[in-house]
Amino acid sequence: MYAVLDLETTGLYNRDRIVEVAIVHADSRGAITDRWHTLVNPERDLGRQDVHGVRAADARRAPLFADIAGDIAIRMRGRIPVVHNITFDGRLLTAEYARLGLEIPHLPEYGVCTMSWAAEYLPGNARSLAACRAAIGLTGDRPHEALDDALATAALLRVYIERAGDPPPWAVLASTAATMRWPGLPHGVVAERHRTLVDVPGEFVARIPAARTGPPGDPARYLSTVDIALLDGCVSATEADQLVAIAAAEGFDRDHVLGLHRAYLRGLVAEGVGRADLAERARLLGLSSVPASPGTPVARRFALRPGDIVVLTGSFPETKEYWAEVADAAGLTVAGHVSRRTALVVAADPDSMSGKATTARRYGVPVVSAEGLLRAMSAGFEHAGGQSVLDGPP
Repeated sequence: MYAVLDLETTGLYNRDRIVEVAIVHADSRGAITDRWHTLVNPERDLGRQDVHGVRAADARRAPLFADIAGDIAIRMRGRIPVVHNITFDGRLLTAEYARLGLEIPHLPEYGVCTMSWAAEYLPGNARSLAACRAAIGLTGDRPHEALDDALATAALLRVYIERAGDPPPWAVLASTAATMRWPGLPHGVVAERHRTLVDVPGEFVARIPAARTGPPGDPARYLSTVDIALLDGCVSATEADQLVAIAAAEGFDRDHVLGLHRAYLRGLVAEGVGRADLAERARLLGLSSVPASPGTPVARRFALRPGDIVVLTGSFPETKEYWAEVADAAGLTVAGHVSRRTALVVAADPDSMSGKATTARRYGVPVVSAEGLLRAMSAGFEHAGGQSVLDGPP
C-alpha cells in the first residue's frame, strides 16, 4: 500500500543530484514488507559530505541515476508515497527524471508527508525527522543514511496510523495512487551499491596478478604515483585503481610490485623518515614490516615550490576560504580552475568526482585531501635547484 521514500542529495536545489535513495514498502497497518536502497553516482562533487556522510570512494562505483530509474519507478508504482518533507524529495526526484526527459507523478498531490502530519499526531513537537523519531522513542545511529531515515519515516507512519484510527484520513489516496503513471523502464539491470565503513589498507595489491607474461617495464611512473598517493597519509580508491592500472600496463606482477614498495620504503629510510611514518606507509602498501636497511631513493619525491598553483574543490568543513588562506599564507597561488600548470588540487574528498578533480586527473595533476596539503607544506618548499626552502643553506 505504501512506498516510504528517502533521498540523500548533494544540496537543496533542483540542480543538485541524488547520492543515495531508499524505498521501504509497508502494508495498510504500516508494517514493513520490503526494503531497497542504493548509493547513486551523481557524476559531480558530493556536496555536504559532513551531512550525508557518503564517500566518493563508494559513490564513484555506484550506479548512475539512469541505471536505477526503473527500480525506483517499479517500487513507487501503485503505492501511496510517504516522505518526511515530501515537497523537497519530490522536487529533487522529479528533477532527476527530467534530466532523462521523463515525467513522474507529483508526489505531494497524492502522498503522505510525515513532517506535515506531525502537527496532528505529535502536537507541540518540532517537525524535523530527528525530533520526530525522538518523540516516538526511536533511536538511530545513522541519521542521514537513506535506509535508516526511510525506516524511521516508516515507523512514524505506523504511529500515525495507530493514532488516526481505521481508516486513516489519507487512505482515500490509494485509489489515486493506482492511477498515477510512472515511466516504464528496465529494472534490476544493475546491482545496488551500499556504503562501506572502512577501507582495507593495501587491498589494491591483491588485485595485481600473481604472475606476469613478459618482462616488467619502467617503474618510474608507478613509484611516482605511490609517492603522491601517500602524500595525505592514505591511498584513495582512485589512486588504488591508478596503481593497479599502471602495474598492468607495465607488466608488473604482485611480487614485483611488493619489491618496488620495499625499495621505495628503503629510500625513505635513507632520507631519515620516522619509523612510525614508515610503518604506516608500509601498511598502506600492503607490507607487514618496514625494511630495516636504507637504500637509494627510487622515486622523485613530490614537493611544492613557492608560487605553485593550487586549486580547491568540494565542500570543506572548514570552508574553502579557510584553506585558501592557509595556502596563500604559505606562499602558494590559489586559482579557481585547473590547468596543466596546476601543481596540486586539494579536495574535500580525495576521490572527488568534481569537474576540477576530473580535469586534474586527466592532466596528471595530483588530487589530495587537505591533510595532503598540510603534509606537502610541512615538508618544505623546493627552489628550482631542488633544495628545500625550509632546510636553510647547504
